[in-house]
Amino acid sequence: MNGKMKMQLKEYFEAPEPEKKQEFMAGLPSQGVSIMDFLLLQAAYIPKWVWGLSALIFALALIGAGYLKKDILWCVSACMPLPALAFVAESGRSEAWGMAELEMSSRFSLRSVLLARLGILGLADLLLFFLLLPLAYMNGDKPLFETGVYMLCPYLLTVFLGLRASRRAQGREAAWLCGAIALGVGLGYILMYQWSLEFYAAGNFPWWAAAFVLLSLGTAKQCAETLKQKEELVWSLG
Repeated sequence: MNGKMKMQLKEYFEAPEPEKKQEFMAGLPSQGVSIMDFLLLQAAYIPKWVWGLSALIFALALIGAGYLKKDILWCVSACMPLPALAFVAESGRSEAWGMAELEMSSRFSLRSVLLARLGILGLADLLLFFLLLPLAYMNGDKPLFETGVYMLCPYLLTVFLGLRASRRAQGREAAWLCGAIALGVGLGYILMYQWSLEFYAAGNFPWWAAAFVLLSLGTAKQCAETLKQKEELVWSLG
């Protein structure tokens, strides 16, 4: 197709100037959305199975507290990768279901939507942690601070590895990979506890504390890089 024909086609299919554009724009509702309304709106888009999973973990902890007596910490800690999986899965749900481009063209930026949803899930996981912590502490023989560190390490490890994997994989593959990571961390925690009599030994706690600090910093970095990737994706499609 030569240049002249391209020019003719462009002139033929050129859209006419919009009429009464300013009047139309002025007639649009100008009411903004508050931060609370925005967060509630995004919370409604989080799948119901996520909330059901948190309720199931808490119920299992209550059952374990009744039957396992003073040996519940390992059970609760092994369940912590599951809410972490929900957190990681939400970070890549738009790409997994082919909705990323649609959400990029919505009223709110994909980065702000993702930040809101991850914040909501993070607060929900924190609430679940504070509900499980007294159960694990009262049905265990470890100090409260040590109990919290033992519980958070598998959660942070799952989020850290899951976010790294979700940025490198694509679509449904990322979801399956993150699921495998959560399952591997949970089963690995159980096996390590069963095989090692010194798993929760007092002399090993400095190593657990160091792991907790490193995983906390690494997880924060992975969250920041995930949000940055979403922003770069918007610019690449702009």
